Amino acid sequence: MNKFARHTRSQRGFTLVELSIVLVIIGLIIGAVLTGQQIMQNGRVTRALNDIQAYEAQFQTYQQNNGSLPGDDATASTRFPSGGVTSGNGDGALQGNFDDASSGTTETVEVWADLRAAGLVKNQAPVTGQPPNPFSGIYGFQNGAFGVFTTTVLCMNNVPGSAAQAIDTRLDDGNANGGSIQAIVTPAGGGTTGTIATSYAATSNYTMCIRM
Repeated sequence: MNKFARHTRSQRGFTLVELSIVLVIIGLIIGAVLTGQQIMQNGRVTRALNDIQAYEAQFQTYQQNNGSLPGDDATASTRFPSGGVTSGNGDGALQGNFDDASSGTTETVEVWADLRAAGLVKNQAPVTGQPPNPFSGIYGFQNGAFGVFTTTVLCMNNVPGSAAQAIDTRLDDGNANGGSIQAIVTPAGGGTTGTIATSYAATSNYTMCIRM
């Protein structure tokens, strides 16, 4: 074997070793990125779980303390004269969709003004501003949802499928179409009109509503 052949074989072997090292490094980087994304997702789910429990408790505390639903409270403007609130009609049900923030006049929006005036929610302005959820959506209360729930529900939108599955599993039965938590694929126009999902798909975002 001449000197040139030995040199070519040595070069080829060295290139394969280099390629193997590069592939290993790429694999480690991908693994680190995926792990980081999972950690971030887990953090968002945990925050959502804490938010849900807090907002449900605040809503129920207002009702117990004042004898009316926040947002529907017919004496809210008298009860909180300097709170920037508007009284509801007092019929025992919230008017409007949970994501009616743009109108600023429905009882579902006034929920947050009443809760802030009562000192129960302290984290957003203006007074009727709806709190954001960890998935670039919002939280909101409304009366009924999906043609299944008929009483007050707490809803959140734009929840990725994997996160929705985790939240439903932690708080309910893990089924998108059963139990006290149900969901639809988040409609382009918002609201809670749509067909209840049969399962949570990783490629879709969901509007979830939780029966109070």
